[in-house]
Amino acid sequence: MPVYNEEEAIGGVIDEWRQVLQETGVPYVFCILNDGSRDRSLEILREYERRYQEIKVIDKPNSGHGQTCLYGYREALAAGADWVLQIDSDGQCAPKYFPRFVDLSREHKAVFGFRRTRDDGFARWMVSRFVSLFTFAATGRWIRDANVPYRLVHRSLMEEVVQRIPDYFFLVNIYASVLIRNQEKIRWVPIHFRDRSGGSPSIKPFSFVRHGLTLFRQLRSLR
Repeated sequence: MPVYNEEEAIGGVIDEWRQVLQETGVPYVFCILNDGSRDRSLEILREYERRYQEIKVIDKPNSGHGQTCLYGYREALAAGADWVLQIDSDGQCAPKYFPRFVDLSREHKAVFGFRRTRDDGFARWMVSRFVSLFTFAATGRWIRDANVPYRLVHRSLMEEVVQRIPDYFFLVNIYASVLIRNQEKIRWVPIHFRDRSGGSPSIKPFSFVRHGLTLFRQLRSLR
């Protein structure tokens, strides 16, 4: 879970996810990566790390959401994780769907959420649709929700991701989705995407045209 300036949300997110993870009975390490936050996020994370042995906090210089996720993938694989669950730290990923992900992982190596409904507005919905269109135009792969931050992936697929994604790539989640889809059919789980618990998104809808063109060029260059 990458974190950047989420002091308003982070405590509640950890609490609700710990409860569901404990209830599933799956052995886990909750790896939380502080991406150079300038608020009290790191202070709050360190307190949780002191209280719960299954929580591991990594403090790192700011590199953006995508590269922080890639950093987390590498950490998980190096620690011997069989599965990597990625979520965001803003409270939008509801943990109530996770038991369904676990059930499906018995037969599928890649289980992704599909944001069928969402509380964060029409503009964000449009961004997600354009991401899928840009991705299809650049790679020929239709990914239903290419940038969704709610995904459970087996290490055998994630190893390909960390080997192939360069350190300059901005929207890592999207290229990771393409690489995973190239290896395995993704099993989609309809989810409701909640509004943020606090803070503000790092990418604004009005800046997406610029980011979309960068994404298209990067995906085309790596195809």
